[in-house]
Amino acid sequence: MKKTKLIIFDIDGTLTDSVKIHQDAFNKSLVAIGVKEFNDKFGTYKHHTDSHIAKFIFETATNEPFDKALQDRFEDNLYDLITNHKVLEIAGAKQFIEYLERETEFAVCYATGSFFKPAIYKLEQINVKCHTDLLIASNEIEEREKLLETAIENALKHHEVERFERIISFGDGVWDLLTAQNLNIEFVGIGSTNYEILTEKGMEKHFNDFTEIDRLSI
Repeated sequence: MKKTKLIIFDIDGTLTDSVKIHQDAFNKSLVAIGVKEFNDKFGTYKHHTDSHIAKFIFETATNEPFDKALQDRFEDNLYDLITNHKVLEIAGAKQFIEYLERETEFAVCYATGSFFKPAIYKLEQINVKCHTDLLIASNEIEEREKLLETAIENALKHHEVERFERIISFGDGVWDLLTAQNLNIEFVGIGSTNYEILTEKGMEKHFNDFTEIDRLSI
């Protein structure tokens, strides 16, 4: 089926129940590279991405550059810690993705603030496979808007279409909603953790998990 529309999925908290696992591993990885004290309220940083937050915290704490070698080391440590855990899906996520890919005009891609290797592991844990060009992580991109823009560009190339008639972003965080609003694309909220603040900031469509979605309404 020709793909004329696009859904962009966040991963942590949206497709996988992995927010706490990731944050705990992230904190330990900062300590492993020599950071002793830092603000762990990650939603308060300018960009809610691993690359931005790790770089900002490390450089502020040490006055040394967070270069490519150090980022790779940080990502490897983060990955090793996360793979000690089994990651569960948000109910219905895999089945919903399979439905979109098999029975609809929606293409699927992924844009995550996580580093790449942990993101792939999380998708593998819920048996979701994706082409690597359809998973945009934060290794080389700090801004959430740029993550989504790159995901859209790659999806257009992958599916050989000039434009998508409709684009929807699925996410669980305030940053997901604000990014969608900044790019003027539709947003669907998933999960109950941030429901009240997302609603206050303009979220119009929300589901606790993917089993609640009336597929015909998407």
